[in-house]
Amino acid sequence: MRKIAHRMLTPAEARQVHEALKQTPNILGYTVPELLRLPDVFVAEAGGTFAGLCFSVDMGRKWTEVAVVFVLPEFQGRGLGTALFDAAWERAWGRGRHLYILSRNPQVIGWMQARGMEVGAVGGKAPLAVHWYMAGYMASRHRWSESYRKRKAMRACPPLVQGIKRQW
Repeated sequence: MRKIAHRMLTPAEARQVHEALKQTPNILGYTVPELLRLPDVFVAEAGGTFAGLCFSVDMGRKWTEVAVVFVLPEFQGRGLGTALFDAAWERAWGRGRHLYILSRNPQVIGWMQARGMEVGAVGGKAPLAVHWYMAGYMASRHRWSESYRKRKAMRACPPLVQGIKRQW
């Protein structure tokens, strides 16, 4: 049985996610304190066990980034990622937010296209609120060190793609 809940992470879950994100070149990662402070998190549980999460970050000017969709490897292939993405999308869209997503994961890109996002190369088309937010996000020492540590693996990955969907 699977369950999707809108709640903050527990310290044990935050530590587990932090360690798991170190293994993927697709996400630069977050510190445990950052993960514990996230207010807009959907958590997936399978059989009462933490299985994954999706969280969104509100940026300025009514923009929200669906920042991370992550399912632990042992729970992948059960539709949890889709359920988490849908829950985060519906919450942000229902609050009247414009949506921004940055990914290189083909599955996430497919979800973006299915939702009618303008999908394309990362660059100047991103809203100003995204540029402001990303400058602060990348100012983290943790993300700088992770980008350096993961640089070789990231070069072997497909390029990042951005998705933009405005309310009007």
